[in-house]
Amino acid sequence: MIVALLALSTPSPSSTATPKLDADLVTPGLWGFVLLFFLAIAVYLLGRSMARRVRRVNQRARVEAELVEAELAEAEGRSPADGAVRDAPRTTPTAPTAADEDPPGSR
Repeated sequence: MIVALLALSTPSPSSTATPKLDADLVTPGLWGFVLLFFLAIAVYLLGRSMARRVRRVNQRARVEAELVEAELAEAEGRSPADGAVRDAPRTTPTAPTAADEDPPGSR
C-alpha cells in the first residue's frame, strides 16, 4: 500500500517549463531580516532575565541554608558563631547587589 501511494505521489514531468531561480538572487528580504532581528533581541532579553533570576534564587538558597544552620546550632545549644565544622567549605554571605533585584516598574 505504501509503495502504491509513493508511486502515485511522484511528480510526473509537466509540459510547462518552470523558470530556474538563481540561488544568489533569492533572499529572505527585509521582512526576514526584521523578524530575525527581533527574535535575536527577544532571546537576548530572555537570557538576561533568566540569569538575574538564577542569581536571585541562588542568593535566597544561600540565606535559607544559613538560617537553617543557625536554627540547628540553636537547637543543639551552641551559638552559630562557635565555628561548627561542616563538610562543605564555609562561604561568607553577601548582601544582594543591584543586579539581583528587578528594575523599578518591571512587576
